[in-house]
Amino acid sequence: MILDLLRHGEPKGGRLYRGNQDDPLTQKGWGQMLDSTKGKQWDFIASSPLVRCFAFAKHLSDTSNTPYKTFKDLEELGFGDWQGKSSKEIGQDKVARFKSDPTNNRPHNAENLYVFQRRVLSTFKMIMDSKNDRQSVLIIAHAGVIRTIKSHLLNFPIEKMFTMEVVSGSCERFEL
Repeated sequence: MILDLLRHGEPKGGRLYRGNQDDPLTQKGWGQMLDSTKGKQWDFIASSPLVRCFAFAKHLSDTSNTPYKTFKDLEELGFGDWQGKSSKEIGQDKVARFKSDPTNNRPHNAENLYVFQRRVLSTFKMIMDSKNDRQSVLIIAHAGVIRTIKSHLLNFPIEKMFTMEVVSGSCERFEL
């Protein structure tokens, strides 16, 4: 079984703690995703319902005749009071503390990391368990969702997920 994890490309508004804020992709973002998926095919596409993921999933589905479905629980981690703000606006020290210890330094009103992990992995397992005759699945999602799935696959502690880099528009393959 092939699993590809595709992070959305650059969204309008630049680098922000966007969470479930629903910003569309820039032309560059579309290009990043097109480059990462060129020449690849899948039996099924799963996507976050946020437009920066969903619009590309629909495009791939339409151009490759591949079934797709959106999953609410593949939305990004809710960043609470940081939502829509840049690292500079938040403060580099606060961001660094959060990344090194996200369970004890989460933003006010942010989603609990363990609740986030449960919702993402529950959906991930449902997608993988319902694979039918599928040989390959593409999940189009956000950096936090991808880090959560990778942490699970690599037996990496979720508390260290922010040490993993997930580049905009990158597509990473796993053979399960």
